[in-house]
Amino acid sequence: MFNPVIIIPCYNHADAFQRFSQKIADNNIPVIVIDDGGKETQSKLLCKTCLENGFIYIRNDKNGGKGRAMHIGFNLARAMGFTHGLQIDADGQHDANDIKKFIALCRKNPNAIIVGNPIYDASAPRARRIGRRITDFWVAIETLNLHMPDAMCGMRVYPLDAVCHEMKHLRFYRMGFDIEILIKLYWAGLKVITQSTRVIYPPNGTSNFKMLRDNLHISLLHTYLCVIMPFGMLKRVFRHGKRN
Repeated sequence: MFNPVIIIPCYNHADAFQRFSQKIADNNIPVIVIDDGGKETQSKLLCKTCLENGFIYIRNDKNGGKGRAMHIGFNLARAMGFTHGLQIDADGQHDANDIKKFIALCRKNPNAIIVGNPIYDASAPRARRIGRRITDFWVAIETLNLHMPDAMCGMRVYPLDAVCHEMKHLRFYRMGFDIEILIKLYWAGLKVITQSTRVIYPPNGTSNFKMLRDNLHISLLHTYLCVIMPFGMLKRVFRHGKRN
């Protein structure tokens, strides 16, 4: 059975989300939106947008980070009988028109994680491009794989059984979430498949990325992953051997 759901974490991006919510709804796939402790005005607008589009709205009273929000969304989706969760950010950077491509690819590869391969335009800040290249370097070391996708792209599809299991072992729930969960699912033996998708940085868009705090957070994450990498890779080799 293949029963997908769209899961969207949101922290004070209700205005941006409202502008492309119709594109999300046009896919005729159930949607769960996690309001991760946003401001009152933003939460009211987000709730209103969800009601208008028939989306499930869940609110955290306190901001816990993207990983915490996704943890709630994954577990709820699984409890509701969904098999796969498509994650897309609420800030409008991802192309909602590509949702059908991600879902179609996942339908053909239900045991894989489908990860966005971002195609940037001129709107992408130079600092972000450099930061992603640095992360690509460390991810290659952590997986011993030079062909891993962009580990920071937030548009992807997860098999819910696998991701709910690995979420129990996560250590970094904020900006490092997308990186850590991808690495640990790879270590768990999941195949990683990429899907090209356009990524833009909208004019006057707001970012929740805090340069000092989040770069430190990501640096600590890579240190942690490098330390445990031998055990992670042994886990992958062991599981691959069992399947063969």
